[in-house]
Amino acid sequence: MQTAMNADARSPMLRRKTRPAAAFAALAQASLARIDACLDPLQRRDDPEDLHQLRIALRQARAVVWAMGPALPRQERDRWKRDLRMLARATSEVRDWDVFLAETIGPARELEPHDPILAAIADTAGQRRDAAREAMLAALATYRDWPLPALHRDLAHLAHLAARARNDGPRLAPFSRQRVRRGRKQLRALAKRARGGDADAMHAQRIAGKRLRYVIEALAPVLPARYTRRLHRKLVKRQASLGQRVDGIVARRLMAECLDLQAMPDDVPPPLPGAS
Repeated sequence: MQTAMNADARSPMLRRKTRPAAAFAALAQASLARIDACLDPLQRRDDPEDLHQLRIALRQARAVVWAMGPALPRQERDRWKRDLRMLARATSEVRDWDVFLAETIGPARELEPHDPILAAIADTAGQRRDAAREAMLAALATYRDWPLPALHRDLAHLAHLAARARNDGPRLAPFSRQRVRRGRKQLRALAKRARGGDADAMHAQRIAGKRLRYVIEALAPVLPARYTRRLHRKLVKRQASLGQRVDGIVARRLMAECLDLQAMPDDVPPPLPGAS
């Protein structure tokens, strides 16, 4: 299943009888390694794909924390949630501008390469994206000094606790199935809220869907096929459709910023001056 879902080759091998705390220590260690590997190229060069890969690594790590949360001490769980959320937020604005420039402004300029208004919008968007990137790099520069040491210390502590409680508590397989069911229940509730087209509700649904997808990928070795195949395929398909809608909402907001306008309605496509 992992191959079909493009799982990272460095992901730890999980067993059905593994304790959840021990599984978290292994999965979280792999997640920190992925995050660390993404940070080096991000500091050396300005390639939107580097940032995209970092955001994927952060989402994977946050999904693991959510999945294993009930098996973790509250202090460690809350620290991981807070610190990973902080890192994700530091990258979000740059990613929004990258997607806007690549998927909205880029195609429009291909249609109207000499349009001065489009050129001005692209210039404004590029400047704001560069400013956001500088702020992001400043925030990420401190990551290896803090909170990374605290997160590694947590892993050592959790691995020690897991070794001491090797024969206590639930097994990973039933625990994982329970967490997937919990994630599906939450996703259904959010999807119901999003049916009216509310932007915040759709965004929450998209986040929950991505989280459940990454939970399934992380725990694939101990999950049944109805999750790793059928449910995973549904999540990927729905995320593609929902992602287009959410990206459109973000594009309207960024276009309004570039044009110094009030927010645009969410039910119309963003205007592209000069594009026919």
